[in-house]
Amino acid sequence: MTDEQEFSGEDKNAGFASPVQDLIAAAFLALLSLWVMIESLRLDIPGSLTTAPGLLPFLTAASLCAMAASLGSMAIRRHRKRIAAIPLEEKLDHLRTAMLVCLIGTYLICIQLIDFEYAFQVGDMRLGYGAFEVLTIIALTIILSVFWGQALWSCLLVSVVWVTLLAGVFRYVFTIPLPGSA
Repeated sequence: MTDEQEFSGEDKNAGFASPVQDLIAAAFLALLSLWVMIESLRLDIPGSLTTAPGLLPFLTAASLCAMAASLGSMAIRRHRKRIAAIPLEEKLDHLRTAMLVCLIGTYLICIQLIDFEYAFQVGDMRLGYGAFEVLTIIALTIILSVFWGQALWSCLLVSVVWVTLLAGVFRYVFTIPLPGSA
């Protein structure tokens, strides 16, 4: 017997797809997202760039393209290492699931009850950082540390970067107020 596992099919206990299937899926997703990005650029811009009807489809397709590139990269690495499939855990971790439910419930309650905003100037622009960002960073860091299993500092770094970028897009590009902001 070898340590290598063979791909056995797509059922609930099969684990990941084979590297070839992941590569095909990555190529399809990349082509689809590139097509959507091109089509969104062809839409007329009635006002400024922030009111362009193709902005959100373009950003969504760009993130899908990045995910497809990541999937393709992982598939190539798994193929080179001759890892055909990675088995799923045989036993569900009910404690982690219960922790996730409690954490999300606590997060939602805190979003409703806590509101503050710290604002500071960067050049000519007023930047705000409110309760939504702070609470989301805390919750996302905990979720990543429990489910991703990386070091706490890397979970915190990912949380800070993604929450800040996404909140910035909603606040300053789409001018949508976030929950918990005073």
